[in-house]
Amino acid sequence: MKKSISRLLICLLAAAAMPLAAVHIGFAMPSGARRGTEVEVTFGGQKFGGVNDCYVSGEGVTVTSVEHVRNVPHPDGRQRKYLEKSLRNLHRGDPRKIPLPENTEGWRWHPFYDRLAGLSDGEREILYRFLFIRKNSLQDSPAIRGRVLVRLSIAPDAKPGEREIRLVAGGRVSNPLKFFISTAPEYRDPYFVIPPGKPHVPQVEIPAVLNGQIYPGETDSFTFEAEKNQTYTFSAKARYLMPFIGDGVPGHFQMVMEVLDPDGKKVAFADDNYFDPDPALTFTAPASGRYTLRLRDALYRGREDFVYRVEAYKGKMRKPEFPAPPVRGLPVVQNAAGKSVFFPVLLRDTLRTAAGNSYKFQAEPGEVVMLEVFARRLGLPPDAVLQVFDRYGKVLAANDDVPRLKAGIILHGAADPVVRFTAPEAGTYTVNVRDVAGEAGEDHGYYLRIDRVRPRFAVYCVPSAVTVNPDGVGTATMVVERYDGFNGEIKLHLRHEDFKIIGTDTIPAGCDRAKVTFYTSGRRMFLPPQEVDILASGGGYSCRVIPGDEMMQAFAYTHIAPAQKLFLTRAWLGLPLSRINWAKYPGKVKLDAPAVVTAKVSSRYFSKNGEAELIAVDPPSWLKILPGRTHIAAPGAIKTTHRREVTKWHELKLTLAADASGKNKAVNQIFKVVVRFDRTGKDGKVKRISQTTVLPAIRIEGGSL
Repeated sequence: MKKSISRLLICLLAAAAMPLAAVHIGFAMPSGARRGTEVEVTFGGQKFGGVNDCYVSGEGVTVTSVEHVRNVPHPDGRQRKYLEKSLRNLHRGDPRKIPLPENTEGWRWHPFYDRLAGLSDGEREILYRFLFIRKNSLQDSPAIRGRVLVRLSIAPDAKPGEREIRLVAGGRVSNPLKFFISTAPEYRDPYFVIPPGKPHVPQVEIPAVLNGQIYPGETDSFTFEAEKNQTYTFSAKARYLMPFIGDGVPGHFQMVMEVLDPDGKKVAFADDNYFDPDPALTFTAPASGRYTLRLRDALYRGREDFVYRVEAYKGKMRKPEFPAPPVRGLPVVQNAAGKSVFFPVLLRDTLRTAAGNSYKFQAEPGEVVMLEVFARRLGLPPDAVLQVFDRYGKVLAANDDVPRLKAGIILHGAADPVVRFTAPEAGTYTVNVRDVAGEAGEDHGYYLRIDRVRPRFAVYCVPSAVTVNPDGVGTATMVVERYDGFNGEIKLHLRHEDFKIIGTDTIPAGCDRAKVTFYTSGRRMFLPPQEVDILASGGGYSCRVIPGDEMMQAFAYTHIAPAQKLFLTRAWLGLPLSRINWAKYPGKVKLDAPAVVTAKVSSRYFSKNGEAELIAVDPPSWLKILPGRTHIAAPGAIKTTHRREVTKWHELKLTLAADASGKNKAVNQIFKVVVRFDRTGKDGKVKRISQTTVLPAIRIEGGSL
């Protein structure tokens, strides 16, 4: 059943009055559910004001309710004593409501305080942790402080597998997190127990899926009955759920798993799975009995966003998947090690010995051959090394790592080598693929591309949800990774009834980051978030633009986390283009000599001490703003009805120039107009209002002189 997000229409007018900011999810607990069940999911994040809907990709998931939990106020001593006594009674199973004292002056209000006996499990968990755990400022993170509770109903025929889940607030769409639908029974670590009580240890029946969170210094435990000589596997998703944490080192949850036998002796341990920080553990029970699986962070850290999901099943660990690489049009040949091959070809093989695999190919003098390994980028174990030998065994070319765009959640994409080899003479050449550490085995699969130069590229749109002002624009960044020396211009194509690219629709040649502006008319003011696709084409190659969100890891490193869908949404951001725009859209400006760009601002913003300023947003170092009239003020300026009179315009000008370093460079430049004016409130006080409008992007070229 397709998820409807029509409820957000009710809240669009209210949202228009709110300051807009990106809704950000930091965690979702649990991160999945079994089909045919209902689940309450707790979201932690920020900018949750106005959240009124939830989106889950795919069919078979229905959102039954969304609750934004406002900050719980700190009660004074008397109120706290009353609340704790009431909750302890409820915890003991006594539903009787304790009478309120006669004097409740100064008591703080919250909806949870009014319905202690009617709280859901998720609501009770939030309240219990607030009241019974002493706050530690070192553990508190504003990025995950907000709370939203969403109740989902999973259809019995919902397709199992990975989904994408987002929150929606008045047209704003959050970043996505991963959410899973399973067929096995789901268990979770126990809810918080009021001290001095201790939570029970869940007993699970395998196959099962285990869900939980690791709090500071905490170790979670699950017990299970094992049969002698039976093999069991536990495969964790922890970092995978939230791959990049900005305010923590190493920037992700580093999970550890261990199994204890009935006597408490450790019989199995895992803290990773090949190069993947998420552990996978397989063991064979030496005797029948009750065993314990223990889960914790490697450094005994913990926080609400240390969420995990562990798949437990009988049997050996499943082999890594062997996904196809993102190269089209090449024939695939399997298990060709030790043979001669004709290129272009894509070889699929496995490293079975430390010496690796060798292949022979023929090349003509001066012929360029591209050799490329796909392994780590596909989630496969080899950390490959490429070497090319002539017929005498002399190494002619070699490569281990290649710098790459930090896109995707795999941290070792640069480990896949690339060699651009030019044959010095006609003859037979040998290429060898091996693991840098000599690792080998049936799991060590890879692809080897032996090919001619194949210029191509990948384009990411950041963020994966762009908010566009009605009759205005929204901005996104197109991030490009170029392959095989492709350095050309890239054209962007968006076909949609309600949205279009306005301003420049190209990524300049040689540019790896380019701004793009989207436009939506105001014909339909109420519009749910729209899924869109953008096609990128250039040099005879085309591909779908990949939506993504930039995330920071460990205070320093920025990565693009890909998303399944790209959303364009309509919500109030600033003033419309019908009132502030380019006087004449310049399209492309070439700076062989200084040039002037001119914006126009309606006179309506100058009736009460109005002023406006035209600003270039983050220009490149080679683009210079020359002194000139970038700012206008018109105190007590023009009185106009705007309905009967032709709109009067004020002009804002910027003079642009390029220095020598900008030769043959180009940029999609963003400009904004900031208007400030006085507004008298109902209380008679005059307030200074500031509003910003982003203008359609202009392509600026540095010139060729």
